Amino acid sequence: SGIKLNSDGMYSEALDSFLLSLDIRKKIYGDDDFRLASMYNAISIVYKNSGLYDLAIENSLNAEKAYIKGYGENYRGIAGVYLNIGNIYKNKLNYNDALRYYNQAVIVYLNQDKVNSIEVAWAYYSIAEIYFRLYKYNEALNIIFSQLEEADEDTQILYYELLGAIYQELNDFSNASLYYNKAIELSIQLYSENDNGVAYEYLNYASFLSNMGNVEQAMQILNKAYNIFSQTEKKTGINISEYYRALGRLMENKPIASKDIQTFKRQKYKNLEESVNWYKKALTALNFPEEISPNMNWDTIFLISKISCVDMLKSVADKYMLMAQIIENDDKNIYRQSLINAIEYYKVTGHLLQRAKKEISGDDSKILLTELEQSTFIKTIQASYKAFELTQNNEYLELAFNNAELLKAGSIFDKLSDQMARENSLVPDSLIQKEHLLNTRITTYSEILFNETKSANPDSAKVAKADSIIFHLKKQRSELNDYLVENYKDYYQLKYSDASVTTADIQKKLKKNEAVIEFVLNENDSLPELYSFLLTNSEKQFIKQEITPSFLDQIQTVFHFMSNSRYMFTKNEDSKDFCIASHILYQKLITPFKTEIGSKKLIIIPDGKLSYIPFDALLEELPDTNATINFSQLSYLLKNNCINYSYSTNLLFGLQTSRHKPNKKVLAFAPEYTTETVNFENQQIYLTPLPGVQREVELIANEIKTKLFKGNDANEINFRNHVEKFGILHLAMHAFINDSLPAFSRFAFVQNGDNQTESDGWLNTADIYNLHLNAGLTVLSACNTGSGTLRKGEGVMSLARGFLYAGCPSIIMTLWEVEDNSGTKIMSTFYQHLRKGKSKDEALRLAKLDYLQNANSRLAHPHYWLGYVSIGDSSPLFLSYDFYFFSLLFLALAGITTEQIIRIRKARKKRAKN
Repeated sequence: SGIKLNSDGMYSEALDSFLLSLDIRKKIYGDDDFRLASMYNAISIVYKNSGLYDLAIENSLNAEKAYIKGYGENYRGIAGVYLNIGNIYKNKLNYNDALRYYNQAVIVYLNQDKVNSIEVAWAYYSIAEIYFRLYKYNEALNIIFSQLEEADEDTQILYYELLGAIYQELNDFSNASLYYNKAIELSIQLYSENDNGVAYEYLNYASFLSNMGNVEQAMQILNKAYNIFSQTEKKTGINISEYYRALGRLMENKPIASKDIQTFKRQKYKNLEESVNWYKKALTALNFPEEISPNMNWDTIFLISKISCVDMLKSVADKYMLMAQIIENDDKNIYRQSLINAIEYYKVTGHLLQRAKKEISGDDSKILLTELEQSTFIKTIQASYKAFELTQNNEYLELAFNNAELLKAGSIFDKLSDQMARENSLVPDSLIQKEHLLNTRITTYSEILFNETKSANPDSAKVAKADSIIFHLKKQRSELNDYLVENYKDYYQLKYSDASVTTADIQKKLKKNEAVIEFVLNENDSLPELYSFLLTNSEKQFIKQEITPSFLDQIQTVFHFMSNSRYMFTKNEDSKDFCIASHILYQKLITPFKTEIGSKKLIIIPDGKLSYIPFDALLEELPDTNATINFSQLSYLLKNNCINYSYSTNLLFGLQTSRHKPNKKVLAFAPEYTTETVNFENQQIYLTPLPGVQREVELIANEIKTKLFKGNDANEINFRNHVEKFGILHLAMHAFINDSLPAFSRFAFVQNGDNQTESDGWLNTADIYNLHLNAGLTVLSACNTGSGTLRKGEGVMSLARGFLYAGCPSIIMTLWEVEDNSGTKIMSTFYQHLRKGKSKDEALRLAKLDYLQNANSRLAHPHYWLGYVSIGDSSPLFLSYDFYFFSLLFLALAGITTEQIIRIRKARKKRAKN
């Protein structure tokens, strides 16, 4: 009864039947018998279909335990449980964890004594669908065509449907139509013409026809679907929601015959209005509230499909934006209302996405969701700017700024705010230690898996074992996280609170001589856009500039000129191109705010390709390009402004963790390489000698009390044993960036040939995540530490980020491989200024200016001295010499005053006696 009710979309009734069945089984077999597993799994599926995801996962885990107790870990029924859990995570927008469970289901099926290829093909379909959602179309096609013949007819229908969707996205409309029709034909053949499954395939085909502009045929197909759905008279559920969505697509694509522009605009507006109404009905069918609000209580809203709701919300918002564009020059009131409506739906979409991201425990999954939904944040900023331009209402500036922040260091901020929630709640230390242990073990086995898969001859047994261990460790971590949320309400409230800082909060924290400039570089649209925010303690600005592709080329020109390893062979023509490009960037990035910023310290929050360039290098004035360029005389921004960077303002101003106060001792590492060859990602890498770094750390030790590890002592074990005890960390060594898997970017300590991951000489980013640092500053005076691949929505993913995760608030790092001798001079001078009480960014600025002042024309080339940047908290680590001077002066004056008072009293006593 429950199975039939569930297939008809009557979830509440199905749940009653399944719960009754479970109760009967418990009375017969007891509360923990393996024969309860199938009921737990069925109940989980109904909860998933009803949007009650936490209850769904809880019952799936009960099913898994029961199956394991009765049959062991490789029982085929467990694969079905894993597929269901994968579907739950998919609906929660957690694609990485969904993929993890789908892959584990495949492994279980393949581990059977007699492998059932039909079951394997069914599990692989779920993986192919995730690849489709991740825009990995080739990977999805490879799976489909390898499994299609092995699949049963039910699964073939799904494969045909997915093929239609993939080919539609690839603009291969002939194949798309072919496979959509194959799905329909096989559905009719397998079921009956009035089955809901057939109706669903009709909907897919109708949406395709609608997008192709074939509205009349699309309408005919939709009517067929409705005739089937209407038989159950259901008003909620996936099927009826998809029907409403198809009608919405039909109306937005409906052709208009009139050639009169005004008539065309009126009819188009009307069509979009009707389209919006259908999309709203589709949302209601998924249990989404009819009245929307950014402050909706998500704890009481159980959405049938979070994925579909996000898609529908974005569709409504996008249509309102189109309506606004159509009416903009004809009716300002309607234009304004359409904008407001669009913004409201974008805001709700953003809140739903943020909620989904906070429910995800893995950093890689958080980053992935941010990347996939980048366009939503961009569109919200675009709509907010239009509304701000129209009304000058700071509410829209605030919304745009908040979404600019979401584009940036969201995963770092979520991790640190979650950490802060645990520190400020009643979560026992034992549970925090348990999570730390799980994270450490996950990192260890992930590195084993990575190294094995990258080796010349991977051992499939080792790969499978490591993969299985990682799966179970991550599963335990997710269960622990769910347990904390469920059982520690104070932690729950802190975790899901909106901890983001407002522009007003930032302005209160800014000093008079400070200014924040945050950028959003939109390359998604055909015409690139640059949005910029300026914040001082008294000013707030939000501007938009349309830019050309040549602007992006200027960024490349500046970066490649400075980072080019052939800097010694620079031609004057190249130098001129650099100066021109740098000046153009100055005009776009700085000139709009030149009056407000004056000589203030600048806090730059870059975005996209802007993350690759040091703003120090921007030229206020263009030199005489007909003469030879003299690098020491150029009008660098550095000469007028101190510059600091942050991944986001929330990271800089929004989090106050209860870390120990850092001490003033330095822990420095400088390995001595002997041109040895090592394997890195299945490639031969030369660890070339860095003679300057030995001198560098010795000079630092002359300035500040330093625990120094050089040569063979600069090994990973010494680092791990000492790193949490020091206030300043200095790593002067090679570093290598993994562009595709940033968590496996790594530092090269002394290579000792040890196969143990904790002592093999390689420290990767994932290892750093698990440290608990008490340092106030980390200096990465290493090769290429900042030049990782650009991660959309997260800034440059590099080794530096690991130290931010681990709790170090300030990083000094290099954007390219810095020349040995110049790096030594700059670092030595930096520590001298730091010791005198200068802020970190100012100490770095003065070190660069000192170098530039003493460099000849050749050594003044930007490559030598502009590579270092200061990121994060720039506050001083030492008291300034001025403090000591005035303290001594105060003591001296106090002493003189005291002496005078004593003399006066003695004189009075003497006079009194006389």
